[in-house]
Amino acid sequence: MISARAVTAPSRVTAAATAGAVLLLALTACRTADKALPEAICGTPISPDLSGPLLRPHGKIVEGNLLKQPRPGLIPCEVLVDGKRALTIRFGFHDGLPADLLVRSRESTIVGLTDPVRVDLGFEDSVLGNEGAAATAPCKTAGGDHFTFKMKVNRASPLKRDLRPHVEAFTRAYMADTMKTLGCR
Repeated sequence: MISARAVTAPSRVTAAATAGAVLLLALTACRTADKALPEAICGTPISPDLSGPLLRPHGKIVEGNLLKQPRPGLIPCEVLVDGKRALTIRFGFHDGLPADLLVRSRESTIVGLTDPVRVDLGFEDSVLGNEGAAATAPCKTAGGDHFTFKMKVNRASPLKRDLRPHVEAFTRAYMADTMKTLGCR
C-alpha cells in the first residue's frame, strides 16, 4: 500500500541517526498546483531543472513511502505523476561495501538497469544505466557505515539512451545533497 502526500516546494526532511536506532526520514508536504515541479524529492532538495526531465510529461506530482513501515536499513520512496509511477528511489544503510553495484544493476529486480556502466560521480562506486543509477559512499549512521542510493526512472524506455545525461546529473547532485542532509561529509 502506498501512502502518498502531494509534493511542494520545498518539502522538509528529518534525518535522525542515533546509536541503536534506525535512521528514519520523515517526509512532509502540502498540496501544490498541478504541473509545479518540486524543489525537493523524497526529502532532499533538488533543482527542478535536474528533476524535470525525469518527471516528464509533467502533471500532478505526489510522493510517498512504498512501505507502511520502512524496514531497518532501507527507506523506499516513489514519485507519481498524474497517478503513474515516475521515479523510484531507495536509500540503503549498511555495514561495508554492498555487492558490486555493476553486477547488481545487471541482475537485480530492484534496480535492473539496461546497459549499466561504472561511472565516476565522485562517490565510492557509481553505476549509470539507460533508466536509472546507483551509487554508494561511506556514511556513518546507526544503520551502518555506508549509504547506497538507487533510483529508477519508471517511465523511461530502457532501450533508449536519451535520459542518461539527465540521470547522471540528477544522481550526482541528489546523492551529494542527501549525504549532506545525513551529515556524511
